Formats: sequence, C-alpha cells, structure tokens
Amino acid sequence: MTDKTTDLEARLAAQRLVLEWLLERIATDKDTAKALVEHVDARFPPQDHQEDPGAVPVNAFADFAATEAELRLLLDPVRARHDLLED
Repeated sequence: MTDKTTDLEARLAAQRLVLEWLLERIATDKDTAKALVEHVDARFPPQDHQEDPGAVPVNAFADFAATEAELRLLLDPVRARHDLLED
C-alpha cells in the first residue's frame, strides 16, 4: 500500500468511528432507528437501462455494492440494538 492509501484508510476508519458514535446517540428509540433505516433503505440502485438490470456490468453497480456494504456495517448495530434485524 502507498502512504496515500494508508492515510485514506486511516481517515475513513476514524470517520466511521465518529459516525458509529453519532448513530448511537441519534437513534435512541425504536421509532427513530426505524425511520433512519427506512430512509437509508429507500435508496435505489443505479440504472443501466437494461431489460435485466445488472446484466451488463457497469462500475456504478460495484460502487453501489460497496456503499451498501458500508451502510450495513454502520446500521447493523442500530438495527440490533432496536430489534430491527431481518432474519
């Protein structure tokens, strides 16, 4: 890894810690946690104008998948704390 990559990863890790702390304090009750989760889940995947979306790989889908994975990492503790995890 380059120094720039290491620096960027360290900055992202620090920001994730701050976001996790903020989410713990914002989502203090089940209704607020549910509203937060629903707001984030309302996002739509990128459009590729294909009959079968995702059939033709595009970079937007890779970015979308990475974003969704990060959102899961941030919101799963909120979901668990308020019994909003899906089986």
